[in-house]
Amino acid sequence: MTNPEILARLEANFHRIKKIIQEEEMWERVPEECREFSVENLWALVKFSYFGGFIDVGQVRELLLLERGQFRRILPQWYEEVRQKGCWLC
Repeated sequence: MTNPEILARLEANFHRIKKIIQEEEMWERVPEECREFSVENLWALVKFSYFGGFIDVGQVRELLLLERGQFRRILPQWYEEVRQKGCWLC
């Protein structure tokens, strides 16, 4: 897959996760600066959705295009970030 193809998939996944958050009626919790597509914002929305219980591990991997096992290495970092900075659910 080329970079433009990957970017197009990530942007489509951004819109998928945005829809999931809106269906959970939690979009108002998302900061303004995270409401437009960027890879960083996609990660932020996926993290929010995972900790909010809107998506599961399989969906995290699918939305972020992660290989099996990569999420296990990322998860402790996410927990630490939420512990230090809080989350949009708080």
